[in-house]
Amino acid sequence: MISFLSGIPLGVKITLSLITLLTYLVYKFFTKHFGYWEKMGVKCVKPVPIFGSASSMFLLKEHAMDFNNRLYQKYEGEPFIGLYVGRTPTLLAFDPELLKLIYVKDFSHFVDHGFKFHEEADPLQALSLFNLTGQRWKDMRAKLVPTFTSGKIKGMFPLMQECTSQFELHLEKLATTKEIFEVKDLMGCLFTDIIGTCIFGITCNTLKDPKNQFRVMGKKLIEVDFVQAFKGMLTFFMPDVAMMLKIATMPKDAMEFFKKLSKSLVEQRKTSKMQRKDFLQLLVELQEKGSVAIDADDEDQHQAEQEMQNSSASTFKMSDIELAAQATVFFLAGFETSSTVTTFVLIELAANPDVQRKAQLEIDEVLEKYNGKVTYEALKDMKYLECVLKESMRKYPPVPFLSRECTKTYTIPNTNVTIDKGTMVQIPICSLQNDPKYFPDPDRFDPERFIDDENSHKYQYIYSPFGEGPRQCIGNRFALIQSKIALLTFLRNYTLVFSPKTQYPVVFDKFQFIPTSKDGVWLQLEKRSED
Repeated sequence: MISFLSGIPLGVKITLSLITLLTYLVYKFFTKHFGYWEKMGVKCVKPVPIFGSASSMFLLKEHAMDFNNRLYQKYEGEPFIGLYVGRTPTLLAFDPELLKLIYVKDFSHFVDHGFKFHEEADPLQALSLFNLTGQRWKDMRAKLVPTFTSGKIKGMFPLMQECTSQFELHLEKLATTKEIFEVKDLMGCLFTDIIGTCIFGITCNTLKDPKNQFRVMGKKLIEVDFVQAFKGMLTFFMPDVAMMLKIATMPKDAMEFFKKLSKSLVEQRKTSKMQRKDFLQLLVELQEKGSVAIDADDEDQHQAEQEMQNSSASTFKMSDIELAAQATVFFLAGFETSSTVTTFVLIELAANPDVQRKAQLEIDEVLEKYNGKVTYEALKDMKYLECVLKESMRKYPPVPFLSRECTKTYTIPNTNVTIDKGTMVQIPICSLQNDPKYFPDPDRFDPERFIDDENSHKYQYIYSPFGEGPRQCIGNRFALIQSKIALLTFLRNYTLVFSPKTQYPVVFDKFQFIPTSKDGVWLQLEKRSED
């Protein structure tokens, strides 16, 4: 070896030495934490450099749901296992009692979601309520809670109805022509209209104008090309590297669109003194006054006031960019997750006509009670329809797993396992919600599972499509109401049936994090009979 090197010019030797040193340093950087779980005696998925234990997911060979399901089944009976997401030690938690501790009892150890975005490069992500951390999250959450109380949602209900009245005309055409339609795209149009008007106060009419800029930019937020997929994977698997490189996961043109849109709409509201019962108006109120008023007759008044007390901020000032971040993330979450959930509801209703018929009969019965009028109270009375939604979110949770970051050292009760600050925890809710131990015959679509409130309480921390505890989704009630009115709009007058293009069971697209049918969900509508 020495004689071989002796014939190599000095410059080449130096270059080879530097490459070797660099390779070694990169290797050490990506493997520094490997061995973390083994030292504690925790069963662990063997890692490889760069990808950790999840190379199949990083390389898009396996969907996150399939990855977690495989591990869940392989390590059946274990309360938790260890793995490495990139170089980060991650605990995959299975035990319901441990989940309760993470979500609620020991929440102070698991306050943050753990997703990291560069505040300068990706502000609408970094400053959104979902991604804020620590006290900044607590203060923002406490101030935003009053914007999603039942009273505020009820005030937005007429705006939802305006959108569904236009949607009904389109459904009439689909039923008359028996046209085959792609469900996710259709629901995306409806919820873009609903969220557009309830969040930003904008009338979109996306069915008439599919090239509406609001719809185009909204789709850009969720559509994933190779570049966006790579950025997303880099942010998820190598957050330190992504932060150092100032990676922005949100497309730049979409980011600028929503920043400018929010700023111009807020300026219009302030200049015109216009008052409108939408989310933007509440954000303007929060920005100007530091808080949002809670109506005395709001059924959530007490809960909202309790959460507001969690804020330590004596004065609260929301910047323009923080306002834009909240409006954008609620728009994104509102139309994408509801589109996903209702898409799976509709294909399951087509696959299970007995369930569909029962939902239709409940709609008829409740509307007769309310003299044929679709009201906020009428929707709340449709308990079976809500069970249909819950069952869809059980079988197809819109987010396949939940994440928490250990924010201070934590010893798992009744074990010798102590996890350090910065360790990630993942909760595979898709696996838990499809475990026959908790939900017998999980592939069967059975809304009756959720009729019994006691049964729902029993599986509270296993069934958690909106999360649980203080970090539970703040807009969950809004999501349920807008999804229920969408389903009612279909089922009141029409019956969903399979089309020649329908693929069932659904095959998931492994390129999409949110569960999405690989080839789309294609259905047809028939007008309901008079019986």
